[in-house]
Amino acid sequence: MKHAPAFAELNALDDDLLCGVGRLVCAWGVLEQRLEQKISLLREAAGDVRTLCSRSRPGMGKLLGELRAMVSIRDKRNATVLGEIAELERDIQRIDRFRGLIISGFQGAEPGGFACRDQKNVQAHVSYDQLNAEIVNLNRIGERLLAL
Repeated sequence: MKHAPAFAELNALDDDLLCGVGRLVCAWGVLEQRLEQKISLLREAAGDVRTLCSRSRPGMGKLLGELRAMVSIRDKRNATVLGEIAELERDIQRIDRFRGLIISGFQGAEPGGFACRDQKNVQAHVSYDQLNAEIVNLNRIGERLLAL
């Protein structure tokens, strides 16, 4: 069976690149799972035993909106937690744009990283260090969410 040229190039990519992109995707999934876990804990503490979403899996925006609602009910007079959620949400949105750049705009391997094109067709180089830093940031955000 013949593979398309792009697929043949993909098989030749550096293992670090494939591992790094996979770690980014997995770290995003873990962050969503932690956010769902935090919302479930808050619901349980409030006496609500409903499941988070029975028909479809909610996106990150809906999860963060629900977290803000649950925290505002729990801490009516404490706005510092809502401020921290807003800060985390900005970080999550930035990382989501980075993740989208990699997933949607991947062009090919380059020395020390890989080339991508953003939605405006501007070429960008993503280094392994940038990729690893965003993975660390996702894990840090997940820990901060659970601590709220």
